Amino acid sequence: MYLPAPDEAIWIGVVRLVLHIPRSFSLKDRRRAVSSVVQRIQARHHVSVGEVGHLENQGAAVIAATVVANDPKLVRARLDGIRTEAEKSGDAWLAEVTSWVQKMGEVGAG
Repeated sequence: MYLPAPDEAIWIGVVRLVLHIPRSFSLKDRRRAVSSVVQRIQARHHVSVGEVGHLENQGAAVIAATVVANDPKLVRARLDGIRTEAEKSGDAWLAEVTSWVQKMGEVGAG
């Protein structure tokens, strides 16, 4: 049974980043570029990041990162920071960014 504390607020944020990797001539080049972006985001923002799409496409990748906090403004600020970090990559550029922020009780978690 889920009984929240009186002051409990759980906000979950996800950012989806579609990367274009123009100088990738093989899947090995692609993996190196994607790994660089993922490691940079993880090191600077201490968030969970995973590759979720275009796994066999040598010129593109989709990664997603998650943030959990007790304030939606903080979640949005951290998602914006992740986006900014991904934009700094020299090996890939952002083709598309989608983000989502939701309060836990409104997500449908049981």
